[in-house]
Amino acid sequence: MRLKKRFALSLRNNLCFIPDEVYMRMCFKAKLHYEPNFANPKTFNEKLQWCKLHYHNPELTRLADKYGVRSFVEERIGAVYLVPLYGVYGAVEEIDLDKLPEKFVLKCTHDSQSTIVCTNKAKFDFENAKKRLRTALRRNWYWQGREWAYKDITPRIVAEAYLDEPGRETPTDYKFYCFDGKAALVQTDADRFTAHDMQYFTPGWEQRGDIDHEVSDHKPTEKPENYELMLALAEKLATGLPHVRVDLYNIAGKPYFGEMTFYTGGGFDPFYAAEEQPDRLDRELGGELKLPKTSTAGACNER
Repeated sequence: MRLKKRFALSLRNNLCFIPDEVYMRMCFKAKLHYEPNFANPKTFNEKLQWCKLHYHNPELTRLADKYGVRSFVEERIGAVYLVPLYGVYGAVEEIDLDKLPEKFVLKCTHDSQSTIVCTNKAKFDFENAKKRLRTALRRNWYWQGREWAYKDITPRIVAEAYLDEPGRETPTDYKFYCFDGKAALVQTDADRFTAHDMQYFTPGWEQRGDIDHEVSDHKPTEKPENYELMLALAEKLATGLPHVRVDLYNIAGKPYFGEMTFYTGGGFDPFYAAEEQPDRLDRELGGELKLPKTSTAGACNER
């Protein structure tokens, strides 16, 4: 992680004295440049802020936990779609490098941006990795954007299999924006740590050329041969939730579960449209998100 980003994360952790709504309003205006309406939200980002303040379904904590969610995935679609797990650790001192394979991935279960990839154990800087992970374990990700689902996740580290996609330094991420169990938008991210290639598609795999938000000028991502299966898996995992972004990988024709995200970009993502109304996509997705009638909700029940 770059020094500037690390400093920003540290600063936000020291602003926990600011009330949630005040903090969220400050960040919202700074990043999206308009006054949010939290009382009567219309845009996608406004509604994500409302969810952070009011939609406190206890199941979200389990689903946002990168280890806890594995049991949910196994129950809902089967363990066959889980990335192989090598270990779960409460502290960096518990990690035995000798017991890990040549290639693997380390990441914290309670945050974002703490993923560490090893593709050559002989050249792996384990001391630096442990230092980064120790810092991440001390951080409560909730304070970065007041994302409620992260507040009570138990900080842990998992070691998972490295997913090797030929021709890619990191596997392509397929992100399904689902609302009430139905996908409305698909985002693809390839080589996100190097030459980032981001694109958007409809659920029917038609490229959304009207979106201008960080979209690359690369040729369109090819539709996976098993795309219909991936779409079905994402929607099954999303069933019973007002909104969730389900991230999947596709390795050698087999889908693998990545994570479930409830507040894309912390609710501060511009979602620019390539036209005169730059907030149109933000409003379009906002129309898809039907807010629950109550401030809290029970378990995520499959319908």
